[in-house]
Amino acid sequence: MQQLTPAVAAALRETMALAGRGNLAGARAFAEEALQQQGSQGPLHALLGMICCRMGDLASGIGHLREALQTNPDDAVIAGNLITALVDGGRFAEAVEICTPERAGADPSARLWRLRGYALQQLEDHAAAAQAYEHVVAAAPDDFESWNNLGNARVSAEMFDTGIAALERAALLAPGNGPVHMNLAAGLSHSGNLERAADVLKGYTNIVRDDPTALTELTTILRLLSRSAETLATFERLVALCPDNADVLVQLGEEYSANQRPADAEPVFRQALTIDAKHRGAFARLALMLELMNRDAELPALLSQALAAGAEDGAVNFIRVLLCRREKRFEDGLHILEQLPRDIDPVRLSLLEGQFRDRLDDADSAFFAFVGMNEQGKLDPSQPELRAARYRSALQEDMAHVTPQWFAGWPDFHPSDTRPSPAFLVGFPRSGTTLLDTMLMGHPDVQVLEERPTIEKVEEQLGRVGGLADLNERVLTQARDTYFAEVAKHVDYRPGALLVDKSPLHMNKVPVIQRLFPDARFILALRHPCDVVLSCFITSFRLNNAMSNFLDLDTAAQFYDLSFAYWEQCRSVFPVKVHTIFYERMVENSAAELRPLFDYLGLDWREEVLDHRRTATERGLISTASYAQVTEPIYRRATGRWTRYRAHLEPVLPVLRPWADRFGYTI
Repeated sequence: MQQLTPAVAAALRETMALAGRGNLAGARAFAEEALQQQGSQGPLHALLGMICCRMGDLASGIGHLREALQTNPDDAVIAGNLITALVDGGRFAEAVEICTPERAGADPSARLWRLRGYALQQLEDHAAAAQAYEHVVAAAPDDFESWNNLGNARVSAEMFDTGIAALERAALLAPGNGPVHMNLAAGLSHSGNLERAADVLKGYTNIVRDDPTALTELTTILRLLSRSAETLATFERLVALCPDNADVLVQLGEEYSANQRPADAEPVFRQALTIDAKHRGAFARLALMLELMNRDAELPALLSQALAAGAEDGAVNFIRVLLCRREKRFEDGLHILEQLPRDIDPVRLSLLEGQFRDRLDDADSAFFAFVGMNEQGKLDPSQPELRAARYRSALQEDMAHVTPQWFAGWPDFHPSDTRPSPAFLVGFPRSGTTLLDTMLMGHPDVQVLEERPTIEKVEEQLGRVGGLADLNERVLTQARDTYFAEVAKHVDYRPGALLVDKSPLHMNKVPVIQRLFPDARFILALRHPCDVVLSCFITSFRLNNAMSNFLDLDTAAQFYDLSFAYWEQCRSVFPVKVHTIFYERMVENSAAELRPLFDYLGLDWREEVLDHRRTATERGLISTASYAQVTEPIYRRATGRWTRYRAHLEPVLPVLRPWADRFGYTI
């Protein structure tokens, strides 16, 4: 260690005095002059390095601190200051090179372990960062920030169990800290435990009720869980906190629309426009909602409003594109799409481009537009591809339970209530279920419940499929009550009417439906497997766990194969009552295909059910991807569409061919 001479000591005192009076420039000049007079002096370099860093001159500060550390290599304070400066300058690799495990281990304050961990995180060496933070929490077990950093590093290194445990410790130490709870929720989400993530954020926002960032994160997770009522309630809380935030209002409007509450959505979108008369998102979402409600005749007036407000070209042209779609001016629509900024809604813009090119018989260009749409979807921070894989895995686990021996062990269940069992309209998505339910809606003795999480609510109460055999009559009766309570949230049930619960992927819920409703009737909608898988791939769905399977053609085909394998296995085990409707026959001769269905359901035949356009217009908001088609005359252009895309479907044809053969289709 360099000896401190009286002259150097005096220079240090004067430099510190100048700095203490706030005269950093004078302190720096004095210290630099002292170095010229005294030669290289470690203490002066150390002090001057700190002053330069405080003045924002990191490069000079780092140079002086390096000189100081060479003179006093065992000084943890100098090392810490140099490493901090390197980190502040984004020179993380150099920081790690200096902040070795040996040097950090010699620092009793654990400061150097903290710095090493942070620098390693920035270099994305998360496993090594976690090892550094482990030393910190061992020395300071109540340091919630280091527990938080340790948890984040472990989660990033895919050490989910120990990472979440560390984040839970941080949350326990800091119950009112929003970032800690949001990190814990993010870790749980990445590990696939969305339910627990939602619970964490709900608990935190019940304590800290005025944190809009946490409420926003909670809405994202609740949406993924399809907890529509909770999502909506959380958005309403968020709007109460931020009533003048047009962006939040638009999100609330979107949620109202998704919950089939257009009467609530429309004023919210319009309120957003009173706050920001040019708001691009408000114009775009309001235009889409008018389309969904079959009020496209109002789009020209909305366009005029946008023009009068001086809205940016993106908002104006988005409305024009929707007008082109409705008016079937596809060439014009493509020309306008080229002028739209891609950030307005990259998924929807790619969807519109694909639809326009498809209608212009440019299948190859259309397909690549749809690929782009799905690639954008894959970027969603909720990791949709991972969630899709877990969904398929869970379906396979359920399927493994469904055997004749397992079913033979079910205790008999004879419901004591007088509520008739609903009919369940199922089928793989894009199989014509919306057209079919619209026709069923046209019958005065039918009530259709469209794609609501009725069975999912029951599953939350009952658990996974494997436990169905162990449920007693009391539990099953309560589960039926839960089902009908959920139905009552969405329809005003009419005594004597047949309730048709339409949710296509309830085809994967046969065991729980059979357990609750032993006399349930199913309506299976079928369509050519290739048309179905293609249609799912080229449709923009809300990316819940199931619909995330359609971001890739291979996984879409795998999901189709798995779903029908499970369906057929259930039919071989349970006494399933089912009537099949073929989409192609329904569009060819609706009456001939539907009359046997009405006989099966015990309904008299009514010719008015064939007027699906009137029914669709009267029903208002249609929340499914088929909203535009069901207001048109029945058309056949979607039948056999897959043949135009055959070259792109070739990789999945071996998966789909057995099902095509089974259902009487050709490939």
